[in-house]
Amino acid sequence: MATKVLLWQTIDKLGKRGDQVTVADGYARNYLYPRRLATPATGGAAREFKASARKAEKVEHEIKKQYSALAAEVGNSHVTVEMLANAEGVLFGSVTPSTVAEALKRAGLEVNGKYILIETAIKNLGDYTITVRFHPEVQAKLKLTVAPSKAEAAKEDTDEENPFTKGISVDEAERGDPKLRGKRPKKKKEGEDRKPGGAKKEGGEAAAAAPAEAGGEKKESAPKAEKPAEKKK
Repeated sequence: MATKVLLWQTIDKLGKRGDQVTVADGYARNYLYPRRLATPATGGAAREFKASARKAEKVEHEIKKQYSALAAEVGNSHVTVEMLANAEGVLFGSVTPSTVAEALKRAGLEVNGKYILIETAIKNLGDYTITVRFHPEVQAKLKLTVAPSKAEAAKEDTDEENPFTKGISVDEAERGDPKLRGKRPKKKKEGEDRKPGGAKKEGGEAAAAAPAEAGGEKKESAPKAEKPAEKKK
């Protein structure tokens, strides 16, 4: 069953604010009405809309003006995000709107992640163009490069043969390659990092008290000579 509604907000692929459009009754009742995006297209709703339209039009004009300048800067920007990836360039993680927002922030542009649209998941290293939509009528195309993590590359240069320095967990590495099972990095035993001079000697105080002469018995000291008795006067 269809019903005619008056749109109070511009909705993509449906209509602009103030348009009267026909939609499915369930769509209007379950989505448009609860979110105050539209009301039934009655005479009273039309008069109420016209009264508020003039005020809302001024507000919307200011919003578009504010975001138009920012959209122009975003459209002229090219940002880079670093991600962990395997040798074939497949990402271990995912590029999210928050990730892109942080890259824009480093470039001096404050953009809320809710305006950044990543319509198709980014799964590989490379160059991409994504949409930043501030308003249905104000949007920009941002150039994005997904590059391999420099920190990860540095680790690989120091230990290319160690499969556990590839930016993934030990369990994930073992699941990906059964040959790695049982080859987890060994934990260092307590005391291995001590410098040679800092280790304790075996035997403790007993060793320190050992006689200096190697292999001989301890010599007895000679008895002290007694003082001669004084003669009585």
